[in-house]
Amino acid sequence: MALFLPGRTRCAACREVIGHDDEVVMFPPGLFADRSVLARFNDASAHRACLTGDELWLEALEARDFFLRDPVAFIRSLEDR
Repeated sequence: MALFLPGRTRCAACREVIGHDDEVVMFPPGLFADRSVLARFNDASAHRACLTGDELWLEALEARDFFLRDPVAFIRSLEDR
């Protein structure tokens, strides 16, 4: 998972600093293809609030959750693309 330092780490979605009291979502490295618009979430952290209002960001969150539930199935799904 991404390295997260409250008060120093910037949100991958809005680029604002994630505060000590903010809810944070972290993404593992290499989750998205380098050419994907979601690549900015690779090995990154984001405010949970930033990920709830946009379809693109929701796609990133869903992919992360799928990966965490079943990494093997996630990797196999990439082979189908």
